[in-house]
Amino acid sequence: MNETTELEAEVEATRRKLRELERRLSERRRTLLLQATSENGHMKDKYPSDVLAPFVCTAASLTKADVERFSRQMMVDGIGARGMERIRRGRVLLVGAGGLGSTIALFLAASGVGELRIVDFDVVELSNLHRQVIHATDRIGWKKVDSAASACRALNPDTMVYPLDVALDPFNAEDLVRDCDVVVDGTDNVAARYLINDAAVRHEKPVVSGSAMRWDGQLSVYGYDGGPCLRCLFPVPPPREAVGSCNDTGVMGPVPGFIGCLQAMEVLKVLAKAGDVLSGRMLIFDGLCFHMRVVNLRGRQKTCLVCGDASDKSRGLHELVAERPEYIAVPCVSGSALSAQLLPTEARILPKDAFAYLQHIGHSTTKCMILDVRSKEQYEMAHLPTAVLLPLLQLKKWQLDGVLWNEWERFVSCHIGTTDDCVTVFVVCRRGIKSTEAVKIFLSTEQRCETLDDGCTDATKPFTSRRRYRFINMEGGLNRYHHDVDNKFPFY
Repeated sequence: MNETTELEAEVEATRRKLRELERRLSERRRTLLLQATSENGHMKDKYPSDVLAPFVCTAASLTKADVERFSRQMMVDGIGARGMERIRRGRVLLVGAGGLGSTIALFLAASGVGELRIVDFDVVELSNLHRQVIHATDRIGWKKVDSAASACRALNPDTMVYPLDVALDPFNAEDLVRDCDVVVDGTDNVAARYLINDAAVRHEKPVVSGSAMRWDGQLSVYGYDGGPCLRCLFPVPPPREAVGSCNDTGVMGPVPGFIGCLQAMEVLKVLAKAGDVLSGRMLIFDGLCFHMRVVNLRGRQKTCLVCGDASDKSRGLHELVAERPEYIAVPCVSGSALSAQLLPTEARILPKDAFAYLQHIGHSTTKCMILDVRSKEQYEMAHLPTAVLLPLLQLKKWQLDGVLWNEWERFVSCHIGTTDDCVTVFVVCRRGIKSTEAVKIFLSTEQRCETLDDGCTDATKPFTSRRRYRFINMEGGLNRYHHDVDNKFPFY
């Protein structure tokens, strides 16, 4: 533990002690005031004025500073002094300090939650900042939990913030949720969602869960007051390929901010015992069309693996990994690894070798094309000067309609004209994953092939061609191009 961490811990302990002393002083003053007014219903002169409380609050633990800071919140129906006291005593576990977690953490700290434990193992990156508003440009490279804790403490130093720089896993999940009051899911992956749900339900903790992607968001509260948990609704997770992420599909910054605000509100309702908590229902938000609706969900299921009648709590979650593989997050396969798995050696090339070859042929008559198979939005954001766009989705549609080669011929003619020469097509995308899929489509849809000399590296090495084309995947995509060839090209 370094000196800064030690000082922060000491400050936290001092603040906690101060609050406890203020609480005891407030309760003592209230007791004396009640004693002074108990006889004949009025104040007795025998009690000196210096021992009487300057004010009386129904919630004895709330101080003058609490009332002044949170008065607007306490004036709201359903909160009041007692609701605020419950919030001040609340212990919240927040998993994720990203887009959702940013506004969740800020509003919980601002609203006066007593303890806020933030779990995340990632670091702040430039690409986070358009949506993860708890972080800042000068904190790029910081641990997200430290950045989030710093922002929360600056906003409200009385909230005890505990940054936990760990990855949630089956070995620590139950310990993390055990002594909190509410768990908030601010993650963006399936493994964490199921792990959070199962650990929280075991220890009878409600889970306020949200998600945000593109223009869309969802929100629900699981395992609250007899309501369904996540597994009651979705006993098994969806296929990995059916689940996107902000990193892959993008997200509008205000969407996780909006959903995160609503998650914070549900946490406060749970703590304060106020209003109608969003349990057994789900809010669905479409920001592009600005449609918002709440749908009813089916109730708790007796057959649920986690909260049902036959649920097994005799074994720890870490002992159930073999039975519940969804607890383990599957790392994203790299473009290079995927290319090596699915494509022959002659259909793969590193970006630096591809551009060395392009420079070598220069203005010769050799026909080459750089085919960018990303989405139109990503292509318009940044593309190589000579690259032409053909989104993978369009390529798949041609294949599905049975017109792949006819449409491909028209496409090539539009860009390089007609030729009887062999055309070398370097296929590229962001990380080499979509491009691998595109090359695989070209290589698998035409069974006839011929062997040509590979002009890229070794003239004696055979190269598989489809008709008069040679399709080569640029391994690692544009991100690897950024690292190996030209770091002036944007990395994202």
